[in-house]
Amino acid sequence: MVPRRNSRASVSATASIPFIYRLILTTIEPFIAASGAVIAFCTADKYLSAMTRHSASFAATATFLYTELGGAWLYFAFNEAVVLRLFDDLRLWRILCAGMLLSDGAYCHSVAQAVGGWGAWSRVGDWTAENWMVFWGTAPMVLVRILIVLGVGVKR
Repeated sequence: MVPRRNSRASVSATASIPFIYRLILTTIEPFIAASGAVIAFCTADKYLSAMTRHSASFAATATFLYTELGGAWLYFAFNEAVVLRLFDDLRLWRILCAGMLLSDGAYCHSVAQAVGGWGAWSRVGDWTAENWMVFWGTAPMVLVRILIVLGVGVKR
């Protein structure tokens, strides 16, 4: 059996994806993700308090969950800071962004769960400084991934 060769020519991500998208995904977000990992690893109790508006009690027996979360953020940081920089292929970028959006969906839902559900989260007047920080540390990156996957602003 002869392996199938991909007949599609590689399209340069650098030439196709706007600079601001690339800056956000390969420089800004890996720093934010790595910082989030450090927070999850080192100050899980403070992370829980900030995410839940100080309404949940920290249990040291659940520390492994924060280690798992930090590991996921390190994986994000690695994919963005290393893989996306090493492979200048638009298809790969779009596939990785689609996969990251799966994680983004779960993360965004968890942010709402942390404050009592989507109804509580949608009351912007009740947001704390931490809520605003999470929003602005998440929304632009999610938006960029959506735009890349949909091809908005991406040159052909």
